[in-house]
Amino acid sequence: MTQNLESTPYTPLEAGGSAYDRGYAYGTHARDVISRLLTSHFVYYSAHLGTDRTAVLREASSFSRPILEYSWEIYEELRGLAAGAGVSLDEVLTIAAFNEVFYPKLSKLCTSFAVRPKATSDGLTYVGQNNDEGVDPWLDGECVLLVKYREKSAPSSLVYTYAGAPAMMGINSSGVAVCINALRYSAPVQGVPMLCIVREILRQKTTDDAVEVIERARKAYALNFMIGSPDKIANVEATPNGTQVTTSDEALFHANHYLCPVNGFGEKKTGDYYVNSTTRCNRIQEILTEKTGKLNLVLLEEALRDHGGAPNSICSHVNTSKPRERWSRTLDGMIYIPERREAWIAKGNPCASTFYRYSI
Repeated sequence: MTQNLESTPYTPLEAGGSAYDRGYAYGTHARDVISRLLTSHFVYYSAHLGTDRTAVLREASSFSRPILEYSWEIYEELRGLAAGAGVSLDEVLTIAAFNEVFYPKLSKLCTSFAVRPKATSDGLTYVGQNNDEGVDPWLDGECVLLVKYREKSAPSSLVYTYAGAPAMMGINSSGVAVCINALRYSAPVQGVPMLCIVREILRQKTTDDAVEVIERARKAYALNFMIGSPDKIANVEATPNGTQVTTSDEALFHANHYLCPVNGFGEKKTGDYYVNSTTRCNRIQEILTEKTGKLNLVLLEEALRDHGGAPNSICSHVNTSKPRERWSRTLDGMIYIPERREAWIAKGNPCASTFYRYSI
């Protein structure tokens, strides 16, 4: 299954004013999609994970206080989002904390990279990834939206996200860009959902500031952050037990397994999940290494269209030999250019789509 929607690029939503007002505008705009997405999630939890609506909402509610203690601004955005969408805060948290509520029960996908001017032909920095996701319960990508947050006390930002989630990837007006990769961990703990941390990253002015907001958070689960700005790139593997930061003057890359030792968790290095992740990671490393010094937007777009190692490829397509509940594919490809405050996003599988320019 390949989705080609190149003729219909995303139309970003503008959300300004107070934190509550920004959230309210978001929730009002995405009201119908959030309703559909919640229904899809509760059906999926019941049918495939043996968890009912009441239990899911109870689990989601535990993240409310840690978010408030971490960032009043983000908490208020989520409160406004719930009001605008006509749902409860706990229902919003089911989506906002899906990395903690949902992903621990499933496999994870996505391939990311960041490159510095030393590795490019045009002297620019690039941060990018393919966002790979399950067809169910994510409405086969119909839950995706772009939000332009306008703030007075922090940089404005262009956020790529799922309806109801505060932020997943994006770039801000200071040139800070972030992409993410899901990681395995032993179990979620009481703490800040990782997608709330992404939202806080996009309120920062430098890569170092972005790393600091990851480090100071009481993290609820695991996530990898690929961060870049005009001054620096960094890869951060984050778990409740700490963070591992890697920097480079040339290139960084990541998939869904750890590249650094993990304190307090032993990753299983066998099975389909590990093979899939290492195959994609090795392939993006190969491409970046082979073209070091020549990399530019065109070549990096081609990297996200790559099918080397299929079915474990960077551009991922549905493997229909698996049960429906395990179907996944690349929903979108994206590349951020910090110096230009630009995002280039291909809607659907990049191999069958065009990268459109967005700016903040």
